[in-house]
Amino acid sequence: MQKLRILLAASAAALAFQAAPALAERGSDGELKILFWQAVSTLNPYLSGGTKEVYSSSMVLEPLARYDETGGLVPMLAAEIPTVENGGVAADLKSITWKLKPDLKWSDGSAVTADDAIFTWKYCTAPDGGCAQAAYYEGVTNVEAVDASTIKVSFAEAKPYPYSAFVGAQSPIIQAAQFKDCLGAKAPECTDANFGPIGTGPFVVKEFKANDVITFEANANYRDPAKPAFATVTLKGGGDAASAARAVLETGEFDYAWNMQVEPEILATMVAAGKGTLVTAFGTQVERIDVNAFAVDSSLGDKRSTKEAGPHRAFKDPAVRRALSLAIDRDIIDEAGYGEAGQPTCNILPAPDIYKSSDATGA
Repeated sequence: MQKLRILLAASAAALAFQAAPALAERGSDGELKILFWQAVSTLNPYLSGGTKEVYSSSMVLEPLARYDETGGLVPMLAAEIPTVENGGVAADLKSITWKLKPDLKWSDGSAVTADDAIFTWKYCTAPDGGCAQAAYYEGVTNVEAVDASTIKVSFAEAKPYPYSAFVGAQSPIIQAAQFKDCLGAKAPECTDANFGPIGTGPFVVKEFKANDVITFEANANYRDPAKPAFATVTLKGGGDAASAARAVLETGEFDYAWNMQVEPEILATMVAAGKGTLVTAFGTQVERIDVNAFAVDSSLGDKRSTKEAGPHRAFKDPAVRRALSLAIDRDIIDEAGYGEAGQPTCNILPAPDIYKSSDATGA
């Protein structure tokens, strides 16, 4: 079967890799070759806030639930999304209880249990651990096992939106047995675990050369016997956006490249070669200019450009800030720098539709 060569053009885009639609047999679609021109440095998303690390590790590690393209929650390791209506979220909003899908296995064949979630919480909140995703566990006072497949997360205060810990690719469940000696300051030292995590996802790590290339193969213990469609995945890192685009659109050396911030006219020429297609998906990322609201006089010393310096003489006036915003031609910037991969916006949160403001004026 000939593989589809696609290219993700992204400026506002935020998409994790998704396997191709399931075929009749696991691995029947052969090898998939992915190119990230920003190379991956670790497969532990708790030690990196980088999108490239989150995307690549999501092929191996999974959360209880993830978000779909509309912002809706989709169960992953969880059997269902807990709500107040189904009893999964407490009426006082101070706890949420998750039920695991039955018979979940780690890629090494061992059972996934609530203890793994408890450990994950302790791992990310351990002193001196440097967890890049600590914000997902803010306000969590306890994670406990109601039974082997039931996880209760308790909060210090009522939490109207309790879907934080263990939700999304930045907050996956890690295996307690593999990371048990990696708490706190020892976390970055666990190279074997950080480069080759045991997961529940569709792929396992066969080989990882940091800042270079990762080889994945299908997880024999993945819960869906028909997935993944690909037997192996090679994820190569390095280079630049233009060379990555060329490797998919002109030479056909790779099947998929990510984050193609290349001049629109250059991309159009590459697409004309007929070997690939641009696919644009708009998410929550926004490229923007932030105005320094604090005084910048050199006489202020270390306080310069900080809150202690006081307000900027010009920018403290809302009318000045509004004028700057209105003077920026967002359409020209988008046309010249992004083309189909960008959309001008005045929203700091432009997507999904259920979250973005309809009252943005550019002020």
